[in-house]
Amino acid sequence: MNDLRILGRLTNAPEMKRSSNGRDYAWFTVAVPRRNNKQEADFIRCVAFDKLAQAIYQHCGKGRQVLCSGRLQVSTSIDEDTKRIRYHHTVVVSSIHFLHDPNRAVDPASMAA
Repeated sequence: MNDLRILGRLTNAPEMKRSSNGRDYAWFTVAVPRRNNKQEADFIRCVAFDKLAQAIYQHCGKGRQVLCSGRLQVSTSIDEDTKRIRYHHTVVVSSIHFLHDPNRAVDPASMAA
């Protein structure tokens, strides 16, 4: 079964594009801290399509914490200089939860006890 979840923060604002057949998609990278060493992280490239891509583009910026669910897609290409096969790993996101947004100011009046 190819099913995974990643929890981390966006390294930059998502990049929105449109395919030649008119399908919207958003590329973004999530920094996921390692369990055994919080000072290190894995940087995972993700892509989402259609309405999900639009929502991510609209609601996410650098530093936004997200929980992504999806599948791992592995593709290959050949490096023209070295003639070596290169592997590209991408998470194709099927759902996302928008969590902490460090760019959103907290209204102190709303935190009254």
